[in-house]
Amino acid sequence: MRLLLVCLALPALLFTSSCVRSSTVVRVKKDGAGSIVARYYFSPETIAMIAQLEKLGGEFGALGGAPGDGPQLGLLRDIANPDEESLIADGENYGEGVRYATHQVDKDDNDWEGYTVVYEFDDIRKVRIDENSMPGNARAFVESAGEGMKAGEGGSLTFELAEGTLTVKSTFATKGMEGVIDEDQIDQAKKMGMAPSGMMKMAAGMTKGMRVGYFLRIDGGIAETNAEHVTGDLITLNDADVEKVLLDPDLGEFIDKAAADPKAVTPEDFLALIKKLEGMTVETKDSITVKWK
Repeated sequence: MRLLLVCLALPALLFTSSCVRSSTVVRVKKDGAGSIVARYYFSPETIAMIAQLEKLGGEFGALGGAPGDGPQLGLLRDIANPDEESLIADGENYGEGVRYATHQVDKDDNDWEGYTVVYEFDDIRKVRIDENSMPGNARAFVESAGEGMKAGEGGSLTFELAEGTLTVKSTFATKGMEGVIDEDQIDQAKKMGMAPSGMMKMAAGMTKGMRVGYFLRIDGGIAETNAEHVTGDLITLNDADVEKVLLDPDLGEFIDKAAADPKAVTPEDFLALIKKLEGMTVETKDSITVKWK
């Protein structure tokens, strides 16, 4: 997912221990109107690293080179503290008619710095959550680092509404297997004389404290749903403690097996795996329905 790409694209990440926490909550009323509340918080180490990188080269584009030669450091200051203009423009990343409402820069309970931004919409059927749904200049920074995600990768959420029933189409689980087997990382692991799972453990050290989640809140309460993870009026669609996921031995075993013989694992195997991962909660159905009270 893009937030992990943001972290891995930061040039000095090897000298920090954590990156970002985010959650996206889509709140829907019975008439199809609602809001999207997106929260992004960055660790003190990441904030300090961004400040240091700006001093070294932020005004000159890529560190040690001209703009276009690598990650554009001038964008970093806007990732943790985006301006209102960019957030307004990014409303369209969530779908037609989605509009900026407000945002607030603050800290979370763990003293991580960041912001909360709220978007509003009148028709949930026009909302789409995918790899493009990230406020601020994070996407531009990732793309400047050559780490962009192709259209359709990483999964998406789309919505239908008819006769009082909300249907959520999710490809988070089915698309999740795409990119799990990264040929470049496999080749790099081989050159270093280690299993791909060893590379994952190294990556885990760069994601300490990182958490990414997507949730659906049904305004008015849930009368009936086939969703797997429900607490009150809140449905968890995807929630991952990234470090725990990367360190999970079941994931490591799966990655090594797939690297040795890609045909030996199937999408069904992957769905079974993510149900076992301690640090991950994922809605595995590709379609869930919700009826209001």
